[in-house]
Formats: sequence, structure tokens, C-alpha cells
Amino acid sequence: MAEMIIGLNLVLLGNMGAGKSASGNTILGRQAFESKKSSRSVTQDVAVESETVCGRRVTVYDTPGFCHTELSVLEIQQMLERFLQRCESGLCVFLLVIKADRFTKEERETVEKIEKLLGEKRLEKTWILFTRGDELEEENLTINEFINLSEPLKRLVQKYEQRYHVFNNKKKEPSDQVQGLLTKILNLEYPSSRRIVLLGKSGVGKSAAGNTILGQKEFRSEQRMSSVTRESSVAQATVSGRSVSVVDTPGFFETQMKPEDLMAEIARSVYICSPGPHTFLIVFAVNMWFTEQEQQIPQIIEMMFGQELLKYSIILFTHGDQLEGKAVEELIQGNCRLRDLVQQCGGRFHVFNNKAQNNREQVNDLLQKIDSMIEQNGGGHYSHQRIENAQRFRREEEEQRQREEEERRQREEEERTREEKQKESCVCS
Repeated sequence: MAEMIIGLNLVLLGNMGAGKSASGNTILGRQAFESKKSSRSVTQDVAVESETVCGRRVTVYDTPGFCHTELSVLEIQQMLERFLQRCESGLCVFLLVIKADRFTKEERETVEKIEKLLGEKRLEKTWILFTRGDELEEENLTINEFINLSEPLKRLVQKYEQRYHVFNNKKKEPSDQVQGLLTKILNLEYPSSRRIVLLGKSGVGKSAAGNTILGQKEFRSEQRMSSVTRESSVAQATVSGRSVSVVDTPGFFETQMKPEDLMAEIARSVYICSPGPHTFLIVFAVNMWFTEQEQQIPQIIEMMFGQELLKYSIILFTHGDQLEGKAVEELIQGNCRLRDLVQQCGGRFHVFNNKAQNNREQVNDLLQKIDSMIEQNGGGHYSHQRIENAQRFRREEEEQRQREEEERRQREEEERTREEKQKESCVCS
């Protein structure tokens, strides 16, 4: 499959004088932003410039030095929300620019301020960009040696899971430092490998679909109402030159497992394809009736994984050979519940004929749809943290429901007690 040309948005954040504008110029390979030493931030609003860099369209957002600006906290927040809405429509990465110099108290406070403005979710896409690499070279220091000189800096790098890079913005000639940064980012944020989780009820062809994707028989597959798969399992193969992992899960409504064990096993699918799946394939057979059970599946998925999972989902129809020339769109349009589910998944669906495993075009087309979905989501994957957040939210909702139920019972008991006392009072009088 041909490589996709991925647009990349880079947001430069940091203290005044850290070298944000100069770094933007280095990335774009031209004098795009005004860069000079000053007692106040040269950049008072977000400046945006684009260029084709290393064969990719790169857009750089240069932001004010947030600790040396005349903007109020509210104005900064409004500015962030205004431009983040635009740049997060594609693959967006935040570059926290820090001088390769003393990591002062002021700089630490700036980092904390930026982290608070971005929020926890965006920190997963944040990298540290060290500037003044030329000074490190003069002092004969490697970046690792420099980081280890400062305990707060070492902790910061660990917090960002070693996502960092070094720039020497004084280099005028083309160098590999920009290519190195883009390669690091794209390899981590948009990896060539794909991790896929199969979800659906028993007998719809999940395991067979997994075998079709991998191009080899990895999962036991039989057409029966009771699930052959009793525990989530993962298999991997090289598909169209890329590493693909598929997780097969027990079928929803599996009667030979306790409901709590079944749900826990399906939820475990997220953890066994660490650090998390790129997509969930919600599997239905084209020849089935969309019964009450099928209608429950979206609610079960939302309860287990959270509403956000549908952003990472594609509806996969199996038994495509039984369409007999009909378009699957007719099937979707003919059932309002199914149509609603497809719409919740961003209109994404695909059809497999599992009897034609040698037809690799159907697999390549699916991988292309997965790539497009990831790009629309701004890159990344569904993480362990998201399912933990969803499960915590569900527990809190249940605890709230129990508290309200207990309060209701107490009120009813108090009301009965009052009524009984009133009756006794009436009898006595």
C-alpha cells in the first residue's frame, strides 16, 4: 500500500527567549518568524506558517512567551482555544521549547503553567525541544549528560517518557536535525504498525475476520451460536509490509460465561495489545436480523469503554458473499438503528468475504480506512487510561445511584414513621 502523506501541525510553546521562533525557522528552513532577544515577548499573538518539509506538509504555530506577555490568563486561554480548534483537526504535536541551559525555577513554573493550559490529554502529544545545542557542543556535553545534571529536568524528561529532541538553531545549512525530529514524532504518533480489536456477538465471523486480516489461520473459527473464543487472544503478522496485531474477543451475550467475567475478558483486549488499539472493528453479519441483542451492543460498548471508543471504531460486515450483488449501503439505510450506529462511528464501515482470504485488496482497503480514521482523530490510539477513566466514571455513577436509592429509602422510612406517629396521636386523642 502506498505511504500516506501525513500533514503535521507543530505548536511551539515555552518561555520568552527559549528559542521558539528560531526553532520554527529551523523547522521550516526559512526566516518565517521574527526572532530576536528582547525583554518582552516578540510574539504577541499566534503566528502560523507552513512549508513542505522532508516531503510532508508542516504547519508551525509560534506562540507568545506566556510568562512575559501583556496578555491576561483569560486572554491566553481564549487564544489557545481559538487556534487549537484549527490545528487539532489533523495530526498535532506540542513542542515544549527549553534552553539547554540551567533549568531555573522560572522555567519550571513556565512548564507547569503550560501543562495546566494544555490539560492532561494533550500532554500525551507533547515533546521537549531543547535549543542551544551549539552550546552543548562547545562544552563537549551530550544531551543525556546535560539532562542528568539537573534532577528536576531528569524528572521532567521521565514524565514525558523520553520524548525530547535537540536543535542547534545557528546551523544555516540543511541538516538532519529537522528530519530526525519529524521521524521521531511520526514513528511514535503515527506508527506503521496497526493494533486491531474485534468486537461482536458469537457466530458473526469475528475470528474468521481476524484470520482474513492476518492472511493466515491464527484464531479458531466455527459458525456456531456459542462462542469458540472464551478469552481474548492476540496474533500478529506482516500485512502489506507493516506489522499488524489482531485481538479476538469472546462474543457478547456468551451464555457459558458469567456476565462479569465476560465483560472483564472483553475489556482486557485493550491491555493485551499495549499501549492500546488503533481501532475497534464492531462485527456484524450482512445476513443477520438487527435484533434486540444487536441493538444492545452499542450501549454495552459505551458502558465498558466510554463514548469516545466510537471515534476509534469501524463497522465490519462479514459474509459479504451473501450480498449477491446488492450494495451494503442498502442494508444500512434499511435499518434506522444500524444507520445510527454507523453514523456514530463517523460513517465508517467495511465488508469482508472471509471465504476469499486470498483477496488481499479487501484487507488493504480496510487498513487504508483505519489510516484515514487515525489521521482524522489527530493520530494516536485508544489508551489504557481512557478505559480506566470510563470504568471509574461508571463506578462513580453506580455509587451515586446507590446513594440516591439509599436516600430515597430513608426518606420513605422517615415518612412512614411520621405517618405512624400521626395515626397513634389521632387514636390517643
